[in-house]
Amino acid sequence: MSPQKELRVIVVDDDFMIVRLHQNFVESLPGFTVVGTATSGAETISLVEQLKPDLLLLDVYLPDQSGLEILGALRSTTQSCDVILITASKELRMVEEGFRFGIFDYLIKPFNLERLAVSLRKYAQYKLKLEMSTKIDQDTVDSLRRMRVTDSLSRQRFESGIDARTLDKITVCLDSFQGGFSAEDVATAAGVSRSTARTYLDFMVENGVVEEQLSYGTVGRPRRVFSKIVR
Repeated sequence: MSPQKELRVIVVDDDFMIVRLHQNFVESLPGFTVVGTATSGAETISLVEQLKPDLLLLDVYLPDQSGLEILGALRSTTQSCDVILITASKELRMVEEGFRFGIFDYLIKPFNLERLAVSLRKYAQYKLKLEMSTKIDQDTVDSLRRMRVTDSLSRQRFESGIDARTLDKITVCLDSFQGGFSAEDVATAAGVSRSTARTYLDFMVENGVVEEQLSYGTVGRPRRVFSKIVR
């Protein structure tokens, strides 16, 4: 992200200790600044109107109204901030509702902070791509869509037998690899079986997150080698 353009974030949670934790973590990442915090829906809507942030880190369960109600209220106005939705709920209905409101990502508690960092880095890449795009064509639109976590992975995983936590674990592991990696490498790093690693890598290939190549040795069958797609 360009150093003169920090992304402005508002952190929202009904627990002020969680607010402080997330605020400190977001501000520890380069390119992000927390411009406000809130512990209620009314306070959130007021801050968004005043501060016009780029991103809202929004808890679903608030004392006066739900995060989904806040999303609906914001989408009915001219406010254009993006949203990463956070909840302890595992109800598919709530996830689908968030998608309808165009959230950037959906984090289910409890999650580790590295998973939040993955989402924030993807968001920074997405915003940078938007800034640098001088023309709009199909390739540009497809590239932007793939950067959105919800579009690239989450919407399809429910129909593919893909578990969210395993997917998150493998996604985080990919950041530790420099260059190409095999399903065996991922299995070892993520602590899963090789067949599980292959299943999730195939899913990521289908959704444009990693790409696959065949490495031909001197003998035997070619080896499948994967690499992250850099946008």
